[in-house]
Amino acid sequence: MRTSWLWHSGWLLALALGTPLRGDAVELANVSVDVRGSLVRISTDAARAEVKRRRFRLKERYLGKRRLVLREKHKGGLFYERDGTMYGLGEVTDIETLADGTRLTVATDEGPSAFVTLRFLTQRTLQVELEPPQPETVEATGERLRSPKRELIYGLTERLRDSPSLAPPVVEIPVDDVQPPEVGSLNRRGETVEMRILPTFSLYTPFYHSSRGYGLAVSGTTFGLFDLASSDRRTLSFRFETGTTPESQSLRFHVFVAPEHVTILDEYTALTGRPFVPPDWAFKNWRWRGELRNDLPPVEVDGVPMNADFAEDVLRFDEFGIPAGVYLFDRPVLAGGFGFEEWRWDEVRLPNVDDMLSSLDARGYRRGTWSSTWACGGDPNDNGAQAQALGYLAPPSPKTRAGILECSDAGGQFILDLTNPAAFAWWRNKVAAFMQEFDLRVIKLDRGEEHIASDPNDIWFDGRRGPEVRNAYPGLQAKLHHDALQQAFPDGEFLVFMRPGYTGAQQWGVAWGGDIPASEFFGVGAGTDLGLRSAIISQQRAAFMGFPIWGSDTGGYYEFKDREVFARWIEFSTFSGLMEIGGVGKHAPWDMPTDPGFDPEMIDIYVRYTQLRETLLPYIVAAAAEAANGVPIVRPMPFFDPKDRELRDRWDQYMFGPDLMVAPVWRVGERSREVYFPKGTWRSYWDPAEVYTGKRTVTVPAPLDHIPVYVRDGAM
Repeated sequence: MRTSWLWHSGWLLALALGTPLRGDAVELANVSVDVRGSLVRISTDAARAEVKRRRFRLKERYLGKRRLVLREKHKGGLFYERDGTMYGLGEVTDIETLADGTRLTVATDEGPSAFVTLRFLTQRTLQVELEPPQPETVEATGERLRSPKRELIYGLTERLRDSPSLAPPVVEIPVDDVQPPEVGSLNRRGETVEMRILPTFSLYTPFYHSSRGYGLAVSGTTFGLFDLASSDRRTLSFRFETGTTPESQSLRFHVFVAPEHVTILDEYTALTGRPFVPPDWAFKNWRWRGELRNDLPPVEVDGVPMNADFAEDVLRFDEFGIPAGVYLFDRPVLAGGFGFEEWRWDEVRLPNVDDMLSSLDARGYRRGTWSSTWACGGDPNDNGAQAQALGYLAPPSPKTRAGILECSDAGGQFILDLTNPAAFAWWRNKVAAFMQEFDLRVIKLDRGEEHIASDPNDIWFDGRRGPEVRNAYPGLQAKLHHDALQQAFPDGEFLVFMRPGYTGAQQWGVAWGGDIPASEFFGVGAGTDLGLRSAIISQQRAAFMGFPIWGSDTGGYYEFKDREVFARWIEFSTFSGLMEIGGVGKHAPWDMPTDPGFDPEMIDIYVRYTQLRETLLPYIVAAAAEAANGVPIVRPMPFFDPKDRELRDRWDQYMFGPDLMVAPVWRVGERSREVYFPKGTWRSYWDPAEVYTGKRTVTVPAPLDHIPVYVRDGAM
């Protein structure tokens, strides 16, 4: 290996990669450490790290092609901050050889020594840890990397971009989330991305993929910021605050060495937790409503009076031959003014509950309900009063009103402190008992990123401060509900469907994309097709982030105002990880918010695609099996061929499983669209006589009831 280009002043880390092998991922590393003069070399069978004993720099290089993959900024690299001053690293003064790497003592610009530990956890996963001097007084740590202008960055959040919040700190929802602009793609280059979970597009991971053939994940849950060549067009940097625990007072990140995105995900999920794969029935179509109204007279189902909205859903499905799937009872359906104050059905809203549930059983539905870790209500039997008496509530922030037990988006003290093991077990047992009694196999897990005490003065039960818990809370909430369902159903036939998530949450459930709009400003503004556009991108962002199964509220969470948006979203959801149809207001083709209210064309589309979903079920289940290793059901086009430059940022088409290429239409009024066919031969799913060979772009027809889908030649 030629190393003349390595010899800059300072000490240096270079990682050289072996020939990429699919299937050698997560193999335990056979590590060798070789010290030769001023060079320290750490090697596995697949990769090699080199450190020059002067100033810290990181480089990664494929051995076969000698192509540079990653390197630190020349006058930069690892750093820490104390009293507002940034300090870098200097000369290596001591080397300790470990079984899986090396621990280096390194001089700093400040004077006292720091420690840098490099370990290969597997053949392809390198762990880098910086321990600054006097870590208890360090304010932040970070890293600066060189980023060539053609490098693309994928992942980090499902949100299209960071934007200002509506009315911080009371309303932290970013403006873009309720009035989406036509921005964003797969590539994040040129952005800054904050690692502080905001509602409602709330999947975050401090983990990205580079088009240069590596992934990088920062450990911990403290607040951070990625600068993706925004302030400096050739520098990618990240900076994370420190916390109160020893782990949070150092910087630890992992580099996953692989040119294939699936191998990066295999390595990442082996480290952070293997994704939860739902039972087969979860991949059928779902039906839910933002509210089952209680001001309508009951309607008979199977001879028994039931909630009118519920009855309409069940009877219309029967009438039109829509396959039974999952029926979800969203809040409010439990007792109390907020609809979530006791684990007891609201039998005024839902009369004859046992008969209602039996009617679903008879038709083959699975069923579930809404949950969160909100202890609501001030009456003695309410969860809120009990939690307060037991001391299970989270700390109040100065921005909230201490002592308020009623759940409210205006703030208040009603969040459970899940860092308290007793509070965790108390809520888990309540959830498990209710779900088991009524055979509810699905939990729609909402919130968990809103009203979380995040001020530095907020001290949680385990001693951590607010900023350390804010990003950790979604994972605690997801684990609690996963454990509750596992307690209720040891057979594993259950599913947590969550809105917020951070590193590791993928092992407790699957995700949906938050309150994606089909009409602006919480549904009171103009209709928009840009919410569907954002959903198409968000699902692919989640794929890069280690959340391999994702769905969205078909038609948007807020009531749509254009029937075409609903039609196109149904088609998109058919070819999504989960197909769930519902939201606030009218979301059914027989009761449309648009004209006509009873819409025969929309009924035909709804029936056709829910039946198609049933037909595709074996294919989807087979694709989902790979999700256990992080391989997403929806695979962005760079997964198919990372070398094809036409695919590197092609966000408006994707692979659905290994063999179907989907090109959704999102813009209202379009009846055709361009499709890029990559290498190989592709046949229309709808007409096998329609054949295309890559590489070329073709304009294809797309009437309202048609989504372009193509089968890779040679597929089953």
